[in-house]
Amino acid sequence: MNDCLNCGAALHGAFCSRCGQRSVPANPTVAELAGDAWQELSGYDGRIAATIRGLFRPGFLTREYLGGRRARYLTPVRLYLIVSVMYFVTAAAAPNLPTRAGEIDMPGGVRIGLTRSNNSLDMSEEDRQKLLASAGRAPAPIRPLLVAVAKDPAGFRARVLTIMPRVFFALLPVFAAILTLFYRGRRFPTTLVFAAHLHAFAFTVFTLSEAVKMTRSIPMAVAASTIATFGFAWYALVAARRVFGGGWAITILKAVGVGALYLLASLPAFAVILIWATLS
Repeated sequence: MNDCLNCGAALHGAFCSRCGQRSVPANPTVAELAGDAWQELSGYDGRIAATIRGLFRPGFLTREYLGGRRARYLTPVRLYLIVSVMYFVTAAAAPNLPTRAGEIDMPGGVRIGLTRSNNSLDMSEEDRQKLLASAGRAPAPIRPLLVAVAKDPAGFRARVLTIMPRVFFALLPVFAAILTLFYRGRRFPTTLVFAAHLHAFAFTVFTLSEAVKMTRSIPMAVAASTIATFGFAWYALVAARRVFGGGWAITILKAVGVGALYLLASLPAFAVILIWATLS
């Protein structure tokens, strides 16, 4: 084969230098179709595996990307989208185990009591009436939220998990902008790449934490959540130090500042999530 079947350029190897298409026959064989399927599922010649290995090395993927070594890894945005989808799918499928006797935590810090005979999101009628009564005494802006939770707690949680991925993605550049304030020598695109990789790791470890809930063991779920939380905190500090430099003291101080500002910036976003889940 002398010419590329896609653009007609002369071929000088396994791939076309003009359009990038691989040199393939017009009528593919079963083996070639199987090879294409494997490459897609494995992340384009193993890029997913290489990316996941690199993701668990704090700051490694960001430094590789900034150093121009990008072909062997998924792009930061693609990685973020893949693992965020994995997290929210797992979180939606995992049972919402009670963290205290007879209670579960709902998004937004709402706590709902459970009957002892039912480990689902259904409240007892007594608890439902108590929540509706408290809604009547609550401030007007909070009243519809409490009513929505009382009427359909499972549906409310599902709606929250539906809107959350979009909100978190919109907050990504906000987090990067806050990083730029604290690391003034770094340009916004650099902090955006770091933010995407850091959030991707967070989604990865908390996906594993959510998956542990499927064992329906409360001690295991609590232990997994604790390990994931402290593991992410350690990872974030090490990654920031490796990418941006600086000593431990200044890195920790900046992390506290970044976290505080990000929390303030996230409050309106979480309000939007709760309002959307309430009115949908």
